[in-house]
Amino acid sequence: MLNGIIELIRFAVVTFLTAVAANVIVSLVAYVWCKIIRVQGHEMELRARLARYARIATGLSNRVEARKNTAAGAATHLFTAQRHEKQLKGRIRELEKCPHRFVRMIGAEQFPNKPYEFLVINSSVSHQVKRGERHPFYDSSWAQPCPVHVWARGPEEAKAEFERVYPKASGFKAVYAQPLTGAAAPKEGGEGDGVETVDPEMEPV
Repeated sequence: MLNGIIELIRFAVVTFLTAVAANVIVSLVAYVWCKIIRVQGHEMELRARLARYARIATGLSNRVEARKNTAAGAATHLFTAQRHEKQLKGRIRELEKCPHRFVRMIGAEQFPNKPYEFLVINSSVSHQVKRGERHPFYDSSWAQPCPVHVWARGPEEAKAEFERVYPKASGFKAVYAQPLTGAAAPKEGGEGDGVETVDPEMEPV
């Protein structure tokens, strides 16, 4: 009986040690095999590539978010500009229907500048209005002579300043030009009554 128990215990110990040895051997083989696979599979290079791709993905994500914010700001700016354009067009339509003409000013209204009046039309606008259309850039009031007051030292300077602001290439044409006399003319040194005689150099155009 005792011998049987001893043999059973011996068998159990041998079996346990054999199992432990087998597990150790299997673990060592698995570890070595994993090392071989990692070396053959270039694990470090793959890790470096993954890290680099992760940084690139993060950078692209940040750029996308920045572009989204920029687009949102641009959309807001565009909406504001469109609303402002709509208001300006409404104001232009009101001015076109107004029975009184408004005067456009060029230059500084101060001595020694003198005022010169130009009656101006835009031939392109005039043709568009005759066809019942609207000009894409200028309002319809330019189809009729519009007063433009230019403040300059002399007629030549006034003409040059007028042509700079209202170039012929855009269809503008002065049908008449003359020095502006009366209350609009400046007084020199506080003397005189503010009335200026017609400059002989300024003639109808």
